[in-house]
Amino acid sequence: MVTPYHISMQQKILALLRPHVVFFREPAVLADSFDSVSSSSDQTGDHPPELRVRQYTFRDAPRIFRLRGSLRLDLPDSLVNESPRLIDLLAAMPFLRRGRPTFIATADGQPVGYVRFSPRRPDGRWVVTEIASSTGVFSPEPVWELMLGYGVRAAGLRGVRRLFARVPAGHALAETMRLNSWVPYASETIFRAERMTPLTRPTHKLRLQEPADMWSVHQLYASSVPRQIQEIEALTSHVWYMERPRRMKRGVRTTVWLLDDEEGIKGYARYTRDAKGGLIDVMVPAGAGRELGALLDGVISRHRQGQSQPIYCALRTYHADLRNELIDRGFSEIGEQDLLIRYTTATARTPIFDPVHFPVELRPAMPRRVPTFLEGQPTDGMS
Repeated sequence: MVTPYHISMQQKILALLRPHVVFFREPAVLADSFDSVSSSSDQTGDHPPELRVRQYTFRDAPRIFRLRGSLRLDLPDSLVNESPRLIDLLAAMPFLRRGRPTFIATADGQPVGYVRFSPRRPDGRWVVTEIASSTGVFSPEPVWELMLGYGVRAAGLRGVRRLFARVPAGHALAETMRLNSWVPYASETIFRAERMTPLTRPTHKLRLQEPADMWSVHQLYASSVPRQIQEIEALTSHVWYMERPRRMKRGVRTTVWLLDDEEGIKGYARYTRDAKGGLIDVMVPAGAGRELGALLDGVISRHRQGQSQPIYCALRTYHADLRNELIDRGFSEIGEQDLLIRYTTATARTPIFDPVHFPVELRPAMPRRVPTFLEGQPTDGMS
């Protein structure tokens, strides 16, 4: 039996909960799920806040750190080249944020998510490096969709043609991106090693890359990567330029090793390290397990790491037959991810006009016309 006491207690509980409920008006796909909640807010005169996206500013920094649901992307590169859960303060400076595009999603003035992009050399393509959403009991897909769409438009206005992302396989973000014109084109497995063990001694064919090797490395890329992926990634020979072992931001150092023999370059290994660990990017032709092993043994022997500094390596599916070379040297699988691309431009095709052929007798008679400016004044008697 419901008594007036129970009714008054329910009213008090609803009054306490109502200020903490956040509603989203866009996109329209959530309208059905919020019909029951919106109707109760309309009776009280409240209006659901609108979801908006804007540039990241200084005042957002304290509130960003309180957001939950952050997802680090672009693994394993971001584990070495980026700071965890740290939005660069330079991204908030008007004159410097162009190279650090970061966007914030807000609902009624309160941050509910952010997305961070990283421009990459040499063509300035954008890579999604981190995304976060804090929507409570509601689905984060609308926030992801709006932030990524805003980022694509911002990239297009700056002349960027391609955006890339590496998303954990099976994650809900990957499906949201597919529904918004992000196209998966490959997948890869991430390996991690706490302590690597070389199986052979370094070969004399292993040497540091020189500036003149840029085109040879690009030819190795063309022979090692499927043609369709080459067309999607659209990498040029400038990507492989390395004048000397270079230092990057925050103490990150990169060294490139080549496996060179009489027939040319047979392997490429880029080793990036910092105080937290290291990253090995390898490139060998299909089925070249011995070459991959020689590269790994050379890098391991020349760059010893402490036990507390893990080493990461990503191996794409078209090189899945080489995974044992990594496992034999102390690597273990820690996850899989999908590689996606989003174009900011569409292919423009010239319209094809089909000519219509009329019979000769249907064509109207066309009077013969001759130039008159060569014959002087007209002599028809009218002037």
